[in-house]
Amino acid sequence: MKKLFTVGQVCKCCGVSRSTILRMENRGLLSPARVDENTGYRYYDIYNVTKILHIQMFLNMGLTYDDAYSYYTSNGKSPELLAALESRLALLTRAYEEMKLRMDDKQNLRLEIIKLPEYVCYQKEFKGASWSEKYRDMYNLFGEVVEKGYRPLLSERLFVIHNNDWSEKENTYICCVPLEPSCADESTVFYPSCTAFSVMCYGNYKAISKAHAEFDEKLRALGLKPAGCKRGIGIVSGYTGKEFSQEKYVSRLVVPIEDLSDEDIDRLSRSGLIKNR
Repeated sequence: MKKLFTVGQVCKCCGVSRSTILRMENRGLLSPARVDENTGYRYYDIYNVTKILHIQMFLNMGLTYDDAYSYYTSNGKSPELLAALESRLALLTRAYEEMKLRMDDKQNLRLEIIKLPEYVCYQKEFKGASWSEKYRDMYNLFGEVVEKGYRPLLSERLFVIHNNDWSEKENTYICCVPLEPSCADESTVFYPSCTAFSVMCYGNYKAISKAHAEFDEKLRALGLKPAGCKRGIGIVSGYTGKEFSQEKYVSRLVVPIEDLSDEDIDRLSRSGLIKNR
């Protein structure tokens, strides 16, 4: 006879409340191994316990009960859940890389091939020369987003598209604020997902300017072909966190590139520029 456990034992083992177990049952995620016909008491077996722990793992990862249900009903092969996990993995990886650069506390560059997600953006074109002007224009544009009632996309950062070059001489540039997809209307612009060459750098704006030259040099050396204008993505900058001094800024410079061949992917993987193949 298989061993059964009371709801109290299961709650203590799994670190959950009785209401949490009932919630899982109501959502079709869990069925007691036995329900006493006379008392209505529920009893659970080892499989119930391990499933509760597994569901709790999903919840601790930031997923939902619906995500867990999708996982089990699809026999563990849910495309929607995989996409959600990939999105969260990308966010965690970026947060880790940002903090690692700052913890090292030295001028540093991190080169890699990344996948940029699709964006719906509120944007405007400006003309200027200095970083302070770009800062001002982005700050004011973000203020317009707030006034218009748009919802900025939490997972993505503000970015600047440079139409000409990165030098500190007067040129045109586009300031972009990624928005929640539901905000798309006639005043927003859509950017499709694309592969991009990226450099993440740590330090003040002078460090970022120096990174531009190394970025272009490496792009040419790797034989990568640009497929769009360069973007400067502020990860932690003045318009997102006044608590950080300019010496602690972390920024990402990217340029969309043409699709890579299988040979390119193998070559770049060996060099460490493509990860998690």
